[in-house]
Amino acid sequence: MRILVIASTPVFMYPSPKTPDYVKALKRAGLQVPSSDMENETLYLDAAGGFAKRAKDLFHGSFHKIVKGVEDARSQGIKMDLFLITPRYGIVAERDLLLPYALRLTGKSKGFLRAMSDKLRTKEIITDLLKVPYDIVILIANKSDLLLVHDPKKGFDISKMCKKLMVLSAPSTSKDFGDKVEFVGISRVRRRAEHFTKFIDKMTSRTLKDYSQ
Repeated sequence: MRILVIASTPVFMYPSPKTPDYVKALKRAGLQVPSSDMENETLYLDAAGGFAKRAKDLFHGSFHKIVKGVEDARSQGIKMDLFLITPRYGIVAERDLLLPYALRLTGKSKGFLRAMSDKLRTKEIITDLLKVPYDIVILIANKSDLLLVHDPKKGFDISKMCKKLMVLSAPSTSKDFGDKVEFVGISRVRRRAEHFTKFIDKMTSRTLKDYSQ
């Protein structure tokens, strides 16, 4: 069994994009804190590359519960891949190096979100990821991130690309998914992470042979 987890990232980062030494390093190079300007990534890395961290380590808060759940599953022999949805970088692997940034998608228009998706090629990346024959895809997404990975009105329906899809997102987004999707409507980010870890606990308490039946 092989599982793909695609999870939204929180705004909390360590180091924070407001860390004085980080801001000073950027200013010395004539740069502001990174936001939606990925075209300047090389300049940012040259100026402050020492502040970059692996994606799974950069983000804090309840996101750590998701990372721990993935690691627990792996320790039980379950093949589980983790990719992150980030406002600045798009879809990234857990070990990709990222710089702290100041960009949020909350409250942005659908037009803005679709433009960001095009710029970051998020749908192309998702399409490539799903060429792997995953048995289950688990999408843990903030409402504002969904259009980056699932936009059926524009002809991109992630559920049609998966054997089985489980979605943990805001209850109001259930209308965007069909009956074949296992949808869990949870408003709070922390509770989504907790639901995911409970799912992993249940999975790892059974043998893979039992789970696949």
